Amino acid sequence: MTTTTTTAAAAAAAATDVVKLCTTDRNKLKGRNVSGRSWKVRPQKRASTLVKTKKNNLSSSWEERELVRTAKKEAKELQTQLREDRRQAKIQKKERRLENEKRRQENEFKLAQQQSQTLNFRKLGTTMKAMSKKQLRQIKKTRLNTKTGAVEYVSAYAK
Repeated sequence: MTTTTTTAAAAAAAATDVVKLCTTDRNKLKGRNVSGRSWKVRPQKRASTLVKTKKNNLSSSWEERELVRTAKKEAKELQTQLREDRRQAKIQKKERRLENEKRRQENEFKLAQQQSQTLNFRKLGTTMKAMSKKQLRQIKKTRLNTKTGAVEYVSAYAK
């Protein structure tokens, strides 16, 4: 009986020591460092002052480690999937933009062909002389793009 009471008393004393250590650490105010470098971590003086818990001392079981490993693997797969989706969306957006730009150029060229057919070439000289500078800037000429092979419009004064 005396051994059980002494072990119980020792356990109670140890529990109060841990509680005492925790409360003293919480109550201790830590001011600014003398150097003013707030990012510097204060080293612990002794290992005995550290509060030890059951979780720190024991290693986790195999099942727990497997759960953590599978969770990490799933998170990484999800991350790669999201990255791939974003990349695909970016590629599709670029393709769509290029298609729209090509369609716009083709429509502009068709419209210009129709307008040139209705234009009276005899009056063209007098018409251009009567135009203002702003209207003259709107005049465009066709040029064949050597890279794409498409006909594109450039300003009349472009080289």
